[in-house]
Amino acid sequence: MTLRIDHLDCSLGKRRILYDLTGLEAQPGEITALIGPNGAGKSTLLKAIAGIEAASGHIVLDERQLDALSLEQRSRQLYYLPQDTSSQAALSVFEAVLLARRTQIAESAHTALAAVEQALESLELEPLAERELAALSGGQRQRVAIAQAIVRRPRLLMLDEPTSALDLHHQLQVLDYLQRLARRDGVIIILAIHDLNLAARFADYLWVMKEGRHIVSGTPGQVLTPERLREIYAIEAHVEWPPDGPPRVIPLSALRQLGA
Repeated sequence: MTLRIDHLDCSLGKRRILYDLTGLEAQPGEITALIGPNGAGKSTLLKAIAGIEAASGHIVLDERQLDALSLEQRSRQLYYLPQDTSSQAALSVFEAVLLARRTQIAESAHTALAAVEQALESLELEPLAERELAALSGGQRQRVAIAQAIVRRPRLLMLDEPTSALDLHHQLQVLDYLQRLARRDGVIIILAIHDLNLAARFADYLWVMKEGRHIVSGTPGQVLTPERLREIYAIEAHVEWPPDGPPRVIPLSALRQLGA
């Protein structure tokens, strides 16, 4: 059930955003992190895969051309979670996650309730289950939106900056859960993310973009090198891969400050 993208172009109005993206692959059971500077086209790429933005080229999932499917048919295969997770719905957290499940999967009420309870527990949302969505903080709403995404059980799950509003504890907790979900259920997970340390720690594979173009793909160890970081981000950085801890990408400016 590989996702493969070739010769993908996308324009918004008269402005071209994506330029012939080719050779992008994401595998089941893995997290693929989409990285690059602001304006690289990361969000547009995810929207193009989801069918939200019109694009030309080939997007193939499990040997099926996605652009040949209607949005409804695509929605049975994949789910895209945007950066903006605000909601005006007058629902509790539990009701919102249950609704996401029931609108996508036909099953008994008992099975649906069990799935919702598991999702809330996994994302530490049980204490908020009866709280109204409008009363939540931005980070809490983001975790609820992630719970709504995972209970749909998509084969391809795409998340745009899913940890942007979270504190450090919940960043690690959410990404650890997504990693375990990919491994356990064979889901293809693609997430756009700015934090290179989190990408290095949790992603199996990286897609690197700059100015709408695919620059390189590979494992974190292959991609996150001082030379590549200089090319993509115009920074000088030191990269550490300790055997007994998470990898670290440290800008040299930060090292100089620590040594001052």
